[in-house]
Amino acid sequence: MNHTFDIAILTSASEQAASQLNELLLSLDATPRPPLSAERLAEVVANPNATLFVAQSEGVIIGSLTLLYYQTPLNDKCWIEDVVTSPTQRGRGIGRALVEAAIAYAHAHHPSATLWLTSNPTRTAARNLYHSVGFEEYNTGVFRLTTK
Repeated sequence: MNHTFDIAILTSASEQAASQLNELLLSLDATPRPPLSAERLAEVVANPNATLFVAQSEGVIIGSLTLLYYQTPLNDKCWIEDVVTSPTQRGRGIGRALVEAAIAYAHAHHPSATLWLTSNPTRTAARNLYHSVGFEEYNTGVFRLTTK
């Protein structure tokens, strides 16, 4: 079995990439959502404030992470969203490589931005990873309002 993978920024959308990402995103949680389409993926890839990192092995996407950048009157922020590794590929350092790539990109392209992410308290391995690369828990509550 090939134990190597590469981290890249996805720069174009395709049906194949959308299908592979859709499989990954389904493993995040059981929230029902429409499948990721190539059109939706193209919108994300074209968004100048979104950077979609993928881990690939032998042409197959086995992990992904989205880095979002925005400005407020107070400061610049980057959010790391939807960090996911294929369940069959976990434990190989893919998540760490994705997070480290996003951190390096944020430091290079948005040096004044603070990096943020959220993580479900039940995701012990993910939380350990975030702590190990320097994230600290921030005492806040997350609020959500679904607009649909």
